[in-house]
Amino acid sequence: MSQVRTLPAITDDLLSAIVQTFRDVDADLVAVILFGSAVYAPDLARDLDFLVITGDPKERQRYQEAALQVARGWEVDVVVCRVGEKVRGLSGAVKAFGKVLWGDERWLWEVTKDMPIPSFDDARRTVREAEMDAQEAMRSQDAWHADSRWHSAYNWLFEAARRGAMAFLNTQESRWGVLRGQLPEPFQSEFREFINALHVRFWYEGDYPQDNPEGHFQTWRDRVAQFIRRLGTDGKAGVR
Repeated sequence: MSQVRTLPAITDDLLSAIVQTFRDVDADLVAVILFGSAVYAPDLARDLDFLVITGDPKERQRYQEAALQVARGWEVDVVVCRVGEKVRGLSGAVKAFGKVLWGDERWLWEVTKDMPIPSFDDARRTVREAEMDAQEAMRSQDAWHADSRWHSAYNWLFEAARRGAMAFLNTQESRWGVLRGQLPEPFQSEFREFINALHVRFWYEGDYPQDNPEGHFQTWRDRVAQFIRRLGTDGKAGVR
C-alpha cells in the first residue's frame, strides 16, 4: 500500500490565505473556485484544485507559486479561465463539486453552463486514457512515477464508468452518488463497486493491487469496458 502524506486540515484559514495570494497576483480576478476531492472528500484529498476566473489572465505558474508559499505542504493545481470563456475538459468536475471561495456565485454557472452530455464514445476513449497510464506505469523504472501512473490509470477507469453512466442516463449530472442512485440494477451495484474500489480504495487511499499489477488492471479494465458496452446495448434510456 502506498504511503499517505500527513497533511494539515483544509480549513477556512488555509483557503482564505491561498485566495489572498491569488488576489495579490491578479487585480482583475473575479472569482476563485475550489473543486475536486478537497470539496467532496477532504479527508481523502491528495491536492487542492482551484479555478481562478479573471478578466486578464496571468501565467498559471504565478498563481501556483504564490499559493504554494502559504499552502502548508499541500500540492496546489490552478486552472485559469478568462471571463466569457468556458472551462474545457473540467466542466463536469467544476459543476459537480465547485465551491466558490471568493466572488459572485454566478461565475460558477457561467463557466459550466451548456456542458455537453458525455457519449458512450467518450467513455470508451476514457478507457484508452487509463490504458496509456497503465502502459507508462509498466515501462517506468522509477517507483514513484509508476505508483502515480497506476493511481491515475485506476481513476481513469472510474471516470470512464462515470461517463458511461451519464450517457446512459442522458444527464449532465456528474456526482457519482447521484448517478449511482439513478442507475437501475444490475448497473447500480456494479457502479457502486467501481466507486468503492477504483475511485476510493485504489485512487484516494492508494491501496491498489501490488502483486501482478498488470493482470489486476486488465481485469478491472475489462469489467469497466463491459459495463459501458452493456449500458449502450442493454439500456433503454439515454442510449445514442
